[in-house]
Amino acid sequence: MKEALIIAMALALSGCATDEFKAGSVTSPDYMASGQIGAAKAWVYAQRTVFEDREGKEYKFTRPTGEVIAASKIGVYHRMDSLERDFIVSDGLHTMRFVLSPATWTFSHTGATYEGGLTPHPPQ
Repeated sequence: MKEALIIAMALALSGCATDEFKAGSVTSPDYMASGQIGAAKAWVYAQRTVFEDREGKEYKFTRPTGEVIAASKIGVYHRMDSLERDFIVSDGLHTMRFVLSPATWTFSHTGATYEGGLTPHPPQ
């Protein structure tokens, strides 16, 4: 009986930690997300990605390839050094995946810029 309970718990927890993007929900005008999102949100601000977290949590940001994304934390906001089109957020227990909503991209010699930002800055 104990073994069956342990196996059931392991299967339930492994289902929560998937990096696969499934039918997401809109968390802001800029991003869609899947996973255990809760109140987490992400925006585009000054050609960078800003993520709003839950107070008291430590987050790790990665790309789907596993590459770590650097982010500066200010209060409950994390500002990434670049505009991320697809990124994964983990607090060690929960995993969320954010994908930039469809928008107009402009390409130049310095890279792509996002022209669909409907949010001028993160809400206060």
